[in-house]
Amino acid sequence: MNTHSIRAHLIAGVLAGVVAIPGVADAKGKNSPVPGKPGDQNIVEIASAVNEQTGEFAYLLAAVSCLTDPVTGDNPVVGVLTGEDKVTLFAPTDAAFENLQTALGVESPAPDKTCDLGAETVADVLTYHVTDGRRFSNSVFNKNRPKDIEMFNGEWITTYPDLTINDVAGQTITPDLPGGVNINASNGVIHIIDTVMLPFEV
Repeated sequence: MNTHSIRAHLIAGVLAGVVAIPGVADAKGKNSPVPGKPGDQNIVEIASAVNEQTGEFAYLLAAVSCLTDPVTGDNPVVGVLTGEDKVTLFAPTDAAFENLQTALGVESPAPDKTCDLGAETVADVLTYHVTDGRRFSNSVFNKNRPKDIEMFNGEWITTYPDLTINDVAGQTITPDLPGGVNINASNGVIHIIDTVMLPFEV
């Protein structure tokens, strides 16, 4: 088993302890009952709990922190991911952020370098990973045809029956299975993905 698979299993195990996951999709999208009762923790609380226990989501949390107003402490993305409105977050792994930083020529990728892209770009990228509603895998992926989903930044992703996603940059993204889909938060759903989706061509 490679490092990526070990990390995916570890995350899945931690998430099972952090929030009840009545059902998750397998690699073919079968046996994926939609969890009924929402979890007790919101999206940010789940990501933070996983980070505390495994170190995962360090890059994602660092990227979100880039948008905190130093005077007021307000953060629009945190507001969305902790609010009462139901949303779905496609959460890239740390490896996904590391790969992006490497592709951009960053030496020694690290979470604290995510802010180097500038707040406007970071906000555009982060809001491209959030869509409205509690969207479980059976809603995200149509089993018969491609499906377009509008994200919070106004751009679109296209999902396919084989559980892949295409972004504006033409990248192919997949859920980080097992345990990486249908994570049921109190205010929405998390799907862990293996690539940072980009709302612009590189």
